[in-house]
Amino acid sequence: MYKKLLPLLVIAVLTACGPAPQPPAETVDAAAAAAAETPAAAAPAPVAEAAPAPRPRPAPAPRVAAAPPPPPAVQVCQDCGTISAVRDERIQGEASAVGTLGGAAAGGVAGAQFGKKSGKVLATIGGAVLGGLAGREVEKRAKGEWVHHVTVSMEAGGTQTVTVPRMDGLGVGSKVRVSGGNLIPN
Repeated sequence: MYKKLLPLLVIAVLTACGPAPQPPAETVDAAAAAAAETPAAAAPAPVAEAAPAPRPRPAPAPRVAAAPPPPPAVQVCQDCGTISAVRDERIQGEASAVGTLGGAAAGGVAGAQFGKKSGKVLATIGGAVLGGLAGREVEKRAKGEWVHHVTVSMEAGGTQTVTVPRMDGLGVGSKVRVSGGNLIPN
């Protein structure tokens, strides 16, 4: 009866006392080689050993999150932007004496067709004055030109309005560079 309890008692004592000391690695290798050479029939019955208690693992080293690299510096073009609005305007040209004199002559001839004696003189003078004013306005309009007030949303922020005589194929949404009051396609 003691023979059956003895291995259990040995296991209980070893478990209570801690793991058995481990032999050096060379001894274990030599013992394993000797066991391999010994026939299985002649090998003594193995004594039940308590499984060694697991060794605590060392705590993993704390991971330091690598800071992400800074984003590449984006260079903003200070003069570049996108056309956001275009407003067209007709500007009147300058009148010269030619339009005024031509209109006065035509108005005087037309006024001379009306009235008799003193009425004819008044109609001629009135026609010349009105003809001169009309001739002046006609010349202004004939010499007038279109200009375009272009609003550009700048890449650096804000807006800028530029007045140009021609759009040269540019329109709302076109990428441009503002240089000296002119628009250069980008």
